[in-house]
Amino acid sequence: MSNIYSIASSALQAAQVGIATTGHNIANASTPGYNRQVVVQASAAAQQYSFGFVGQGTQVASVRRIYDQFLTDQVNAATSSKSQLDTYSSQITQIANLVADSSAGLSPAVNDFFAAFSTTSSFNRTDIISKAQTLASRFQSLQSRLDEIGADTNGQITSSITTINGYAQGLAQLNDAIQKATAGSTSGPPNDLMDQRDQLVTELSKIINVNVIHQGSNYNITIGNGQPLVLGADAQTLSATTSPTDPQRVEIAVSGFNGNTSLLGENVIQGGSLGGLMQFRANTLDVAQNQLGKVAIGLASQFNDQNKLGLDLNGAPGGNIFNVATPLARASSLNTGTGQLVASFAPNTGPNTGVAALTGSDYSVRYDGTNFNITRLSDGTVTSNPTLPLTVDGVVFDMPSGTPNANDSFLVRPTANGASSFSVSQTDPAKLAAAAPISTSVPSTNTGTGKISEGSVDSTFVQGSVVAGTPLQFSFSAATNELVPNAAMAAYPITVTVNGTATTYAAGANVPYSSGASYSFGGMNVNISGTPKDTDVFNIGLNTNPVGDVRNSNLLGKLQDQKGLSGGTASYTDVYSQMVAQIGNKTAELQATGAAQKTLLAQATAAQQSESGVNLDEEATNLLRYQQTYQAAGKVMQIASQMFQTLLTLGG
Repeated sequence: MSNIYSIASSALQAAQVGIATTGHNIANASTPGYNRQVVVQASAAAQQYSFGFVGQGTQVASVRRIYDQFLTDQVNAATSSKSQLDTYSSQITQIANLVADSSAGLSPAVNDFFAAFSTTSSFNRTDIISKAQTLASRFQSLQSRLDEIGADTNGQITSSITTINGYAQGLAQLNDAIQKATAGSTSGPPNDLMDQRDQLVTELSKIINVNVIHQGSNYNITIGNGQPLVLGADAQTLSATTSPTDPQRVEIAVSGFNGNTSLLGENVIQGGSLGGLMQFRANTLDVAQNQLGKVAIGLASQFNDQNKLGLDLNGAPGGNIFNVATPLARASSLNTGTGQLVASFAPNTGPNTGVAALTGSDYSVRYDGTNFNITRLSDGTVTSNPTLPLTVDGVVFDMPSGTPNANDSFLVRPTANGASSFSVSQTDPAKLAAAAPISTSVPSTNTGTGKISEGSVDSTFVQGSVVAGTPLQFSFSAATNELVPNAAMAAYPITVTVNGTATTYAAGANVPYSSGASYSFGGMNVNISGTPKDTDVFNIGLNTNPVGDVRNSNLLGKLQDQKGLSGGTASYTDVYSQMVAQIGNKTAELQATGAAQKTLLAQATAAQQSESGVNLDEEATNLLRYQQTYQAAGKVMQIASQMFQTLLTLGG
């Protein structure tokens, strides 16, 4: 009789556990990270009789959570990817809206500035200076907004690090609690603690991609390329620290279990919102700042150079109109040597030189004890030389003082501050050098029909090389069909270009005459045409009447359309438009990829929830089943009691 009572009691207890577990599932149906739990029952050991074995009821073997590691890993990976894409998309949208603004972007200001240059002698100098100041304000306001976005990005990185540290500590504590709960215990696993730990991993995945390594009852968590974050009950601490080469930049450092602190490279941080922030900063924000600065530096430098080739309203050689940034060169705070690296722009000495050769990339300079290794960070191209100065991509790298030690490093950002430093240095409208420095003439005593063009100068022209009262002169020799340079031209080699074919003649030598040919010397260029007579002369002299001369002004206005940047392949507008297009394309790509990743996450979550989530209909069915079991077990108990009473009656 006691066996029947025992069997009924075990059934009642199992039903109670089932009802409690089902109720627990129902109560946590909306709890994030909760995995459905089920009761695992086993029959109690049977008792042997002469006629065979009789069962002794049931026992609860364990309460097991329905958990699939593979499906959970898929959810975490999809969560990390989606968070990265969403963060990157949110950040880049700010820049996309900024640079593409039809009224507040750079293009309208550039167009207005160059439109102020007229091909007539009545252009408005005051208007040009005003438009120049507007252009400077636009460059500075765009850079200011990019700086704000950069500061906000730094703040978000710092906040993310704080959150990661909190999650890492929580995971370490849960590892410890689970380890203690399972150590030497024959009871089942602490399901709710394990759910909390898995949910923390999911939350951590939203910030950074993680790899979970199972070791006994512990989760060991690594990030990046295997950097440990949590090992058992211990967690490493991440910190947001100022970059050793850029005080405006926050980098991530890790304090290891051995007490040492080391920087994590930007490419180490992958996935999650933090990975999105790091990718945005490196691949979009830095690029936008550098390309905007490249336009500013190119425009200011080349405009200044062209203005210097002309004469102002007072007849004096032109000077700088704009201030031009100086490349940023910073030594790492970890350097042990005394070397001080400086960087400057190479002079604009011709096509594709100086600022025309700028790439918009940043550069790392590392001294290995023998060579200076200059790495273009945009593509990893390395230029090495045992000594400095060295010119790379229009930038001169030099170390005029100090001595570097092996492994000393420097960061050079040639164009990063180009837009913020762009300003008007000359506000006097009279200082605009609208006139060309030379003028040409043919005397009335010439008897032929030969003509000479107004003449022009290029970047190799030296102001002061032509002086008043001492004209440069060609005299035509009918006997040899040559132009004979006078003594004032004796120092200049002369290049004659006929139908696109250029031939250079030694200084002081006669040159052949061909109608319409171009004659270049000392940075000056003239075209002579017609049929001159013997001894006819052609004069090139100092422009002594600059008022009304707009030849240099016309050249200043044409700078907008010249391919003066990116190695002679792009104009100012081209570089800016390419940047806008690249940012727009990346924005669209992130939106499309983000939408696809959202679908993948939904599918992964659905699969995981199908396996591990709580189905209320199913739980309601289970509840009824356990209720029926409980009632039936109670009935068994009742019958056993009645049987016992019957036996007592019979015995009496």
